[in-house]
Amino acid sequence: MKNYNLDYFLSKNYSFVLIKNNKITRRSKSQGLKPLVFCLRKYKKEMRGAMVYDKVIGLAAAMLLEYGNVAEVWTPIISRAAKKYLQGKKVKIIFKKEVENILNNNREGLCLMEKLVQKEGMRGLRKFWGI
Repeated sequence: MKNYNLDYFLSKNYSFVLIKNNKITRRSKSQGLKPLVFCLRKYKKEMRGAMVYDKVIGLAAAMLLEYGNVAEVWTPIISRAAKKYLQGKKVKIIFKKEVENILNNNREGLCLMEKLVQKEGMRGLRKFWGI
């Protein structure tokens, strides 16, 4: 049985990993929410009760992970709002660093998906991603 931890996933340079029954079932190096949304579209049943590693967890990712019914989330970086949201949903969280907000790529403002969930919540995410 493999013992996974945050450092293992960081060393592999993955952006997203889905683990079910202690086995990696999906992994990606794609950026943003794309790998998570892909899993929600194609493997939502497999996500139930699973552990997910994601490189960055903001509120948008937290809402999508809870929508997928994951049991545990591992991340190097989590926003304060995402942490509070997942704790409220009783999802176990392992993280290295908590930040105030998830910023866009040029670090000049909030990430687009963070803005969307602040304005429209999960409904906006589902509409945007078609899930």
